[in-house]
Amino acid sequence: MEKTLFKVIDICRSNKIERTFIQELHQNGLVEIIIEEETEFIEEEQIPQIERFSNWHYELELNVQGIEVVQNLIDRIEKLQREVRFLKGGA
Repeated sequence: MEKTLFKVIDICRSNKIERTFIQELHQNGLVEIIIEEETEFIEEEQIPQIERFSNWHYELELNVQGIEVVQNLIDRIEKLQREVRFLKGGA
């Protein structure tokens, strides 16, 4: 199944964010940038994450390292919640 890709430049325009912000997210392993014919793309599934990270960055003034810490904590909480549901028998 083919994935839907969006140009990074279009995501930046529509969300009013800087291209360098998305590049920093990529450098810190928070999003994946796909390069095709010298154009940067993001998979559609990552757009809600970029919007969330953008809100944290511009509204809460978190830097990319802070965003990474918060996202790691959220991932750990979600993993623990899945384990609790599994242990309760509600998989």
